[in-house]
Amino acid sequence: MLDAAMITASAVLFGALVGALLNAGLTTRRERWNLRRELFTRLLENLGETVDALELLYDVLRAGPGPTEKAKNQWDIRIGRLTERESRAEEEIRRATSVAAIMLTDEALKALKSFRKEWNLSKQAESWDEHVSIRLEGARKAYDVLVKAAKKDLGL
Repeated sequence: MLDAAMITASAVLFGALVGALLNAGLTTRRERWNLRRELFTRLLENLGETVDALELLYDVLRAGPGPTEKAKNQWDIRIGRLTERESRAEEEIRRATSVAAIMLTDEALKALKSFRKEWNLSKQAESWDEHVSIRLEGARKAYDVLVKAAKKDLGL
């Protein structure tokens, strides 16, 4: 009788242990998925913000300042605001990229590296239009690649 009780108790204990290990593994997997999702979300939000700010900045630059001093001042203010908005979003991308190195796929990391490279190359542009155009193209490409990578990596 004692042997049957010990076997039953051992089986229950073993089952509980296996269950706890499986639960821990699933929890870890779920937590990693959530971290990747949050990272992709953060990167995509900021790439989208960058694209939007650069598109507006490009349009403002193409339109020109206008004929009056007041229009010129408003144009300068708008350029300043859009440039600041673009810079904030790019800073967030740079920060998130540091964490991305351990969490995201090679495809996503390659897109972020390419974005960084084009961003830095834009500093050598000969005009504001070219500078903005280079950055805009890099941000659009990175956004498109990250959307595809996120869908694939997160199973969406």
